[in-house]
Amino acid sequence: MEQERPPLFNDRSLQITTKIVVIYAAFYMCTVIFQLLTNPLEESSLAPQNAYDPLYFMAAVHLVVFVVTGASVVYKKYFWPLTLVAVAVVAMARFYYNDIALWVWSLTS
Repeated sequence: MEQERPPLFNDRSLQITTKIVVIYAAFYMCTVIFQLLTNPLEESSLAPQNAYDPLYFMAAVHLVVFVVTGASVVYKKYFWPLTLVAVAVVAMARFYYNDIALWVWSLTS
């Protein structure tokens, strides 16, 4: 007898994936805020004035992801394209953080 497995891309997995993205984006923003509060630039005389600009940029990206996916959760309207784009943005921001940081520093120098 062959067992049937549930499909991978069903409504339940869409809801779970969207909620995970919302939680991760909120967690990332909290860690940035905590770092900014506990390690201000004024205390480090060797740090350049634009040292936290990549953090601001990444926090803004995660804030947009949080608002868009959070609205999806609040209104209970889930869409695979929206969730997959949000997952891709968060993953690319994580994997290419150093390249993004260099790009932001080149813009703010």
